[in-house]
Amino acid sequence: MRRKNNRVREKGAAAIWGLAVFLGVGGIVLGFSLPVAGQASPGRGEWEAELVVNQGLGMGLDGTDGEFYPMDLLVADRNTGFFVQIQPEVWEEVGGQPTLLVSDSNETWRFADSEYREEYGLLCFDTSEQMSWEAGQYDVRVNFFRDFTLDRKLVFNEMREIRILVVPITGYYSGETRQTGPLGEVLWEYTEKVYPVGTDDLQWEIYDGSELAFDHNRFDLDTSLGRLRVWQQLKKLHDQEAADMVIGIVPGNMRQKPSAEEAAVTGFTFGENVSVISLEDSCPQVTIAHEIGHCLSLGDEYENGTFSVSMNMPPYGMKGKNRYRLSETAEGTNPYILGGTADEWQGSGTLVYGGQYPYDVLCGEVLLRDMTSFMGLSGYQEPEYWVTTQIWEALYLELCEKQ
Repeated sequence: MRRKNNRVREKGAAAIWGLAVFLGVGGIVLGFSLPVAGQASPGRGEWEAELVVNQGLGMGLDGTDGEFYPMDLLVADRNTGFFVQIQPEVWEEVGGQPTLLVSDSNETWRFADSEYREEYGLLCFDTSEQMSWEAGQYDVRVNFFRDFTLDRKLVFNEMREIRILVVPITGYYSGETRQTGPLGEVLWEYTEKVYPVGTDDLQWEIYDGSELAFDHNRFDLDTSLGRLRVWQQLKKLHDQEAADMVIGIVPGNMRQKPSAEEAAVTGFTFGENVSVISLEDSCPQVTIAHEIGHCLSLGDEYENGTFSVSMNMPPYGMKGKNRYRLSETAEGTNPYILGGTADEWQGSGTLVYGGQYPYDVLCGEVLLRDMTSFMGLSGYQEPEYWVTTQIWEALYLELCEKQ
């Protein structure tokens, strides 16, 4: 379940900039040594000129020392971007007309169209002729002037398909019946951005059966018992339809109990790959990603949440319940995994730094700003949330077909 931060106010427009590359999540970096001006967020004191093969989060955060490292868990059939981080003085030495070559055992793809963005020290390749890559191993090379090259071997792996049944619910709220309106793709596009999945790996189906009826006080969403009964009915549907997951969509937020002054519950689950999401949440599309995360064994990242320390260690110093032994206290113990401020400006989840190169896979923008984990506190707009190193790697291992 997500908890809502009630102190949130409208946040200013985020400063983002676009790159002429194709996107996704996970990335690979290589290069030669290059000093660079100091940076505000954790990472290397000295950067390299790096070839980044990126599907959404180019640099991981090493939990053993707080350093950034190149992520190498790549997904087949997912938009992929290529660029090189290289400072102006080095670009003057080895720039010219660089060429990107991507080869498998049968074919070589050549990309000569590039743009150097001096203000960001980034060389961007236009790979629009080949947006994604089939499963397999590839050799990547960038040829610069004066015979300088960058080389790397890449592996793109297939992810297993997940069938998700989306169920619109007419909800009963303390005597009032409210109906869920039409649902659209905007509700699940965010999950596709931040999960390690290929283009068609998440299969969303809107349930159109009429036998489910929740407009009765037995299913009062403002009570814990009513929510349990709704979940039980959806669990039956889950078993009947042989879906991997079922997500019920209700029209409004729910109260913790009928006497509560505020409807603050934005989603809930009792396990078994069945969750319920409220459209009245400040960002229901992020809550969907959050609840699916619970179905895949991820834990919360907010104070007094339910933690899954082996999947996504909560931020340092944060305390809550052990997901697998609810009577036990769990705590974030890694000093390099830091959380947000959980105030009106920032969420509570693990910090994602702009220097990790988060990408929006759908709109083609690199987001050079700090964000927080989507497993953190509810109550913010979508631009506040992203995937973390831990979550990407845990979900990749969970979903990868090749183990």
